[in-house]
Amino acid sequence: MKKWLGISLASMMAIGMAGCSNGNTNNTANSTVAPNNGSSAPSSQAKQALTIWDWTDPYADQYKKPMDIVLAKYKQENPNVELNIEKITNDDMRTKLLAAASADNLPDVAYLDGQSLAEFQKSGLITPLDEFVQKWGQKNDFPKAVWDSVVFDGKTYGIPGDGDVRTLLYRKDAFEKAGLDPNKPPKTWSELIDVAQKLTAAKDKTGIPYGFGMNGGNSEHTSMRSLPYIWDLGGDFVTTDGQPTLNSEPVVKTLQFMTDLVQKYKVSPPDSYLRTKKEVAQAVIGNETAMAIVGSWEWRSDANFLNAANLKDNLLSAPIPLADGAKVTEPYTAVGYGTWVIFNKSKVKDTGWKWIEMVTSPEHEVNIFKDGTGNMPLRVSAYKDPIFSSSPIFKTFIDVVPNARPRPKTSSYEVLSQTYRTAVQEALSGKKSPQQALDDAQKAAQSKIGK
Repeated sequence: MKKWLGISLASMMAIGMAGCSNGNTNNTANSTVAPNNGSSAPSSQAKQALTIWDWTDPYADQYKKPMDIVLAKYKQENPNVELNIEKITNDDMRTKLLAAASADNLPDVAYLDGQSLAEFQKSGLITPLDEFVQKWGQKNDFPKAVWDSVVFDGKTYGIPGDGDVRTLLYRKDAFEKAGLDPNKPPKTWSELIDVAQKLTAAKDKTGIPYGFGMNGGNSEHTSMRSLPYIWDLGGDFVTTDGQPTLNSEPVVKTLQFMTDLVQKYKVSPPDSYLRTKKEVAQAVIGNETAMAIVGSWEWRSDANFLNAANLKDNLLSAPIPLADGAKVTEPYTAVGYGTWVIFNKSKVKDTGWKWIEMVTSPEHEVNIFKDGTGNMPLRVSAYKDPIFSSSPIFKTFIDVVPNARPRPKTSSYEVLSQTYRTAVQEALSGKKSPQQALDDAQKAAQSKIGK
């Protein structure tokens, strides 16, 4: 564990530790409560301090209604617990937790991005939750692939929270003006190219210059929009024994397809290698692209496509087009989600588990979708709620859930994803061929991981 921490933290020692303090008064609720790590367990009558690090978004004014319900219920049912909640952006959570581990100042409970769970499990910092899970009896209410992602060597180390899937967004009005049937979205790469070419050619009629918007920038969303294609072709970023596979045939084919959309067919903007999810979303809203792969949360929050006046009644959603030469008959989608964990040194694990039960309940996840960030439930029973049959767009999210797949379960994921994204930028910008960019990425990943 010490060796792992030394490697993970070597580049982070310059981070100010004040931002990692559990008593940060700018970001916490009940911030006068001191951290309880390292103290003896309080008696049943004494006040217990439960320190939680959670993502920022659910507490924002426009999204906080579901979290307000949880907070009120938790305080009512646990009057002897004082919650100390520090709100941290998703992008900063991993870095701050690693710094806090170095300072021996970890919280009791934290909400990790699912991609970071394997890294923290390997570190020995988080505790197995099997004793709680067995009594809870609800693990079968999660998709199998999602639940398997939190299990290591037969032990459960995290509980998935709300999440997201990805689908193809497309403009109904643009399809009609280009002479395309909006009830027949592209289902394969070849069809996507054909439709995107026709949309681009009809730009004088539609006012939209590009048929397809694409993530190619240095963002995790670039990896998550690429992985479904790679999975369709039978590949991944890594083998089951941890060997990088960034220059394998499925990855090369995927990057060649993406590059062709920009360089060969010219149906995606030439600066796609710089575009993250925000720029892609803005390209749809700003009438620059007629199609894009987007996350389910972007319809309600973030991009908030459903509230864009110029898009009203003009947006549709469909499964991600299947890769040509796919090994499967139904296209994959990438599922992203946070994972609730409890740290080994917590003296109030039972109290922390009660929090996890509430924030992963089907009721809370439905509320998150309806009145909060728009993230989707990962509890199968939640989809019985009428909200998911109230809109064809929402129904498409549910339709792809059976083919939703988490990112590879490896402690090296951060390295693999970053190295892959560098290759994407090099290929889409024309600096290197897809094969050369990925050959270089493979060597870089092998050097960093030590395989």
